[in-house]
Amino acid sequence: MSFSDLPDQRAAVDLLRRSLEHGRLAHAYLFAGPRGSGKETLARTLAKALNCLKKQNDSCDRCESCRRIEESLHPDIYWVRPESKSRRIAVEQIRDFERSIHLRAAEARVKVGIIVDADCMGEEASNAFLKTLEEPPAQTIIILLSAEPQRLLPTILSRCLRLSLGPTSTRAGSPFRSKVLPLLAGFSTSDKRGIPHVYRFLSDLTALLQAIRSETRDRVEGEENLERYEQLDPKVRERLENLMEARIEGEYRAAREQVLEEMYAWFGDLLLCVEGAGEDLLEHPDSTPALRRAATGLTYGQASANLDAIEQIREALTRNIAESLALEVGLLKLAGG
Repeated sequence: MSFSDLPDQRAAVDLLRRSLEHGRLAHAYLFAGPRGSGKETLARTLAKALNCLKKQNDSCDRCESCRRIEESLHPDIYWVRPESKSRRIAVEQIRDFERSIHLRAAEARVKVGIIVDADCMGEEASNAFLKTLEEPPAQTIIILLSAEPQRLLPTILSRCLRLSLGPTSTRAGSPFRSKVLPLLAGFSTSDKRGIPHVYRFLSDLTALLQAIRSETRDRVEGEENLERYEQLDPKVRERLENLMEARIEGEYRAAREQVLEEMYAWFGDLLLCVEGAGEDLLEHPDSTPALRRAATGLTYGQASANLDAIEQIREALTRNIAESLALEVGLLKLAGG
């Protein structure tokens, strides 16, 4: 993956490229954007561009340095992620990160420290991390990734250069589009109405999310293959298991956000159809007949309420309200149910 492979984040990529070319990179960045916006991919690509052995100011993706960074095996690229299913970054993780980041580089030109879901740092961890930002080690760049930057301490925000990343293009569609659209079309065009209709849709959506969670777990468990570490100390194995659970939860939440983004785009198209917009403005042009049928009889206020309902679900999930409750309360507010 090189910078040219990130067309959806052109503004952020162009800024980083100019900074690389002029040797004026900040010592700390905040990549802020919704889940699924490519924050982690951009951070990894920047780390590769800083240390690529073949290309200048970009990644070749073929040299030893690029390959090791891509596989998270480079000794001078440090990653911190929430370590438990509760999605918290503990102060001990930050202290380990501080010790590592201050070591002399083993082989990199520039060391890179990446904090995934930085907003998951508690108060103690945040205060510990602030010390690193105040006295950053030489030849080191720190990158914070966050979907909820408002949860970070103002003192941390003030010491980072913020790059805002928007959602990736929905025209291309998420991997779940083919599974989500039939549910949305069936719900929106059905002649049935009322609370039982909403609960049928809720049941179908819940089943889809459960399948996505199960698929995520199977894939991550296969990739991690913890059975390789049967002989490890029980405490070390427990930590690896916690890291794996955190990864499963994080990747599931990213996938769930893509499902919600598809739902938001669908109801956005429905609003456009209510307003008489042309097919060329729709995110789901192939579904135009179903959208126009669903828009029949809907008012602008009802169509807008659908978008508000999806946003309410998203907002509730960011506050760690139980998924089942967030979905139920939000979906009951959909017009046409």
